[in-house]
Amino acid sequence: MEPRFAFTAQFWGNGGVVCRAVEDRPGPVVEQQFGQFSTWTQANACAVKLNEGLGLDPLDVREIVTSSFLATACVLQAALAANRSWSNSAVRLATRAAHRNFLLAELSLALTFCRSARQLATENTGHLLRHVQNAIVHARQFMALFGGDASELKDISASLTAVNAALLAPALQPTSQ
Repeated sequence: MEPRFAFTAQFWGNGGVVCRAVEDRPGPVVEQQFGQFSTWTQANACAVKLNEGLGLDPLDVREIVTSSFLATACVLQAALAANRSWSNSAVRLATRAAHRNFLLAELSLALTFCRSARQLATENTGHLLRHVQNAIVHARQFMALFGGDASELKDISASLTAVNAALLAPALQPTSQ
């Protein structure tokens, strides 16, 4: 039995393209013969007409396209699992460093929010404190899941300690809204 296939639209830059998805096979793959559309909506309209021509209803199309995406995910997961050097690859290290730098910036902003809330106790104080609490949660999650050298966590730990101290200062009690 020949595998089923369907067409779907995918974003491409600011526009869209029509792709072909084959059931249970990695994809979808861009169908270059249809070219690029100026909007995703135009690409989707083309894909719908092509699927109607194949006699596929929207549920069948969804099943085929979803199975194609799942097959792609399985291939990528297997490739990453087989490549044991992924954990120390340049991409992984750069990603971890970018995440760490983002958290440092978020904690610095949280400290600024704490100082602002202390000086300008207004109706926005609760909003600022929620942002501070979110930054603390993000930092703790990062530290719990961090798979690198503990020395890389010193800056985050120091920033987290400073934010916690500023948050617990007596003048910083959330206002009821």
